[in-house]
Amino acid sequence: MKKDLKTFIAENKAAFDDANPPADLWQRIASNLDQQEQSRHDSPMTGKPWVIQVLKVAAITFLIGTAGIVIYFYGRKHAYDDYSQVNPHLAAEQQVYARLVTQKKDSIAYIATSDPALYGEFSKVLHQMEANYEMLKQEFVKSPNKELTLEAMIRNLQAQIEVLSQQMEILNYINNTKNQTKNEQI
Repeated sequence: MKKDLKTFIAENKAAFDDANPPADLWQRIASNLDQQEQSRHDSPMTGKPWVIQVLKVAAITFLIGTAGIVIYFYGRKHAYDDYSQVNPHLAAEQQVYARLVTQKKDSIAYIATSDPALYGEFSKVLHQMEANYEMLKQEFVKSPNKELTLEAMIRNLQAQIEVLSQQMEILNYINNTKNQTKNEQI
C-alpha cells in the first residue's frame, strides 16, 4: 500500500502541481473563524463570568476538602501502623485503651450534664493528662526507643481510665444522693 501511494503521487505529480486553491478560500476560512468567535462570545456562560468563578472556587474547595479527608484518614491508619511496626501487641493494647478513654469521656459528659461546675473541674485534670499523652505521641516519632514510649503512652491511657472511672463513681454517687433526697422529700 505504501508503494502504491508513492507510485500514485509520482505519476500524478504534475496534476497536483497544476491545481491551485480557489482565490476566495482564505476569505471563507477567515469569515468562518469570525463566525465561530462571535458565537463563542454569544454563549450564555460568558455573559456571567461570576458563575464561572463560583464554579471554579467550588471545584477547588471540593478537591482540597477531599484531599484533606483522605490525608486525615490515611494519617490515622498510618499512625496505628507505626505503632504496630514497633510492637503489634502494644499497638493493639494502645488502641483498646484509647477507645475505652473515649467511651468513658462520653459517659461522663452525659452524666455530668446535671452538674457542669463539677464537670469543669474534672475536665481540667483530664486536659492535663491528654496534653501529656499528646506530648508522648510527638515524642514517639523522634524516640530512639519507640517501644518504651509506646508503653508510656499506654500507662498514660490507663491512668486516664482510672481517673475517668473515679470521676464516674463520684458523679453516680452525687446523682444517687440527689435522687434519694428527692425521694425522701416526697
